[in-house]
Amino acid sequence: MSRYLLLTVIAGGVIITDQASKYAVQHMMVLYDYIEVIPGLFSLTYIPNPGAAFGLFGQAAASVRSVFLVGISITALAVLFFMYAKLTEKSILIHISIGMIIGGAVGNLIDRIRLRWVIDFLDLHWRGYHWPTFNVADFAITIGTMILLFNVLFHQREGIADTQ
Repeated sequence: MSRYLLLTVIAGGVIITDQASKYAVQHMMVLYDYIEVIPGLFSLTYIPNPGAAFGLFGQAAASVRSVFLVGISITALAVLFFMYAKLTEKSILIHISIGMIIGGAVGNLIDRIRLRWVIDFLDLHWRGYHWPTFNVADFAITIGTMILLFNVLFHQREGIADTQ
């Protein structure tokens, strides 16, 4: 499988899963609805996130926040595509991780452009401790970044930073 086909399959899979799950939440729940899935651990909570990860920039003026976050997303995607084009690494995990990050970034960008906020609904909690509510795109970005960092930090490979 060519690396660009792999990137398309991984990123496309994340985008489709993310948007399908957000569509389901948006059409099956009312804003701020709460459905306990695993008591004391996991629930679905439909909330709008006008900010970035964990609500960062959520209090900024809507017009400034929207332009800033869309701009950051487009810039990050451009950097990721540029890095991927220059990548000589053969490890499939590197390719999968970049595909996950790109797919997650596009999934949240679609919401930002369409709604001016991101749909979050995955709610983890335990004994009074609450993780910020997130979505499939956030999950893909986080896992993709962890895989990428692990590979960069613990597997000395020549092609990751090669820009020739």
